[in-house]
Amino acid sequence: MDMNKKRALAELALSGAERLLPRQLDLLQHLCALDSGTGNEAGNDAVIDHLLPVLDELGASVERVREPGCGTHLIARLRPQGQPSRGRVLLAAHLDTVFASGFAAKHPFRIEGDWAHGLGAGDCKSGVLIALFGALLLKETDALPPWELTFLFTCDEEIGSPSGSRIYAQESRSADYALVFEGARKSGELTPFITSRKGVILGSIEVTGREAHAGKDYLSGRSAVLELAHQIVRLYSFNDYERGIFFNVAPISGGRPNGIVAGEARGEFCCAGIPTNADFRWISEKLDAMAQQVTVEGCRVQVRYHTLFPAMEPCEANHRAYTLVEEPARLLGLAPVEQGDPAATDAAYLSTCGVPTVDALGALAEGIHTTDEKVSISSIQQRTALCALTLGLLPA
Repeated sequence: MDMNKKRALAELALSGAERLLPRQLDLLQHLCALDSGTGNEAGNDAVIDHLLPVLDELGASVERVREPGCGTHLIARLRPQGQPSRGRVLLAAHLDTVFASGFAAKHPFRIEGDWAHGLGAGDCKSGVLIALFGALLLKETDALPPWELTFLFTCDEEIGSPSGSRIYAQESRSADYALVFEGARKSGELTPFITSRKGVILGSIEVTGREAHAGKDYLSGRSAVLELAHQIVRLYSFNDYERGIFFNVAPISGGRPNGIVAGEARGEFCCAGIPTNADFRWISEKLDAMAQQVTVEGCRVQVRYHTLFPAMEPCEANHRAYTLVEEPARLLGLAPVEQGDPAATDAAYLSTCGVPTVDALGALAEGIHTTDEKVSISSIQQRTALCALTLGLLPA
């Protein structure tokens, strides 16, 4: 496509995004009024019900994948009409939030200046709407590319996608690119897009000791709390400050009244900042060895852990995905830059499955995971135009 046509498409994207913004904000208000924390199946279904009319307008086929006790994943496919597909792009975001039932009513949606305040507004409900309305903009102007667009809206990202990761593995098999619509952050005058993220492990240390009266029978006791303290110190000794791999323990608990030597104790931990998937091996070796390194004789230690998110490693494939959005961003007057980010998202699963992936295509957000979460309204419009232009400039 020559530059004049690209500029014309950019103008179409900008004007279309401006036209669709009021509708997006109205829908965002409805979505933020719903409690849809991970595991809230009714709230999750209600969010999906609000999205179905937009998907119907798009002409997308819809599949619901129910995960009992967790929620429902939404997969929607929009295939080119009357011509073979040139490729397949995944557009991914998540439907769940970190907020419990009742929080939405206590913290209602409101607009103050350029900011829309609402629980889950930036993480990641506005991202869902940007992906959908970016495609709808092209549909309404007969400018959809001859590519299959697959929308993946999962319901368990906030707990590490234990079931959503299977959806990603399945859908990655024939995908050419993945665009992930997590909330974005500012970086001065630059507009960062993320092509690498750090991995995370979550786990627990459980210690069994022996109770005894802390006065008259102290020496026959075996303090699980004391052993847990030794294990916590050992865990912190694994920190790699040079590479930014950090262990943290919280919360901790143990014992009964303080007149009794503690017979049990427990601590939860995370390991964050894991830069490569190869690093999971040596971390696992250290964690597995802890149960054999008991300081308080007579105590038993059990360490359980699991990968919350793999690492999204920097690679040439992800750089190629970044180049998909680089030119559209410049055409819209942005100053794009490729960056890494320590926070983990579902982009890690898509990248690990071998799909060239770029993240942070959502709106600018602040206060994510807090009750003062907010998203920039002007950036919703901007990112909708960017989504539309990125898709519109896919090779014909």
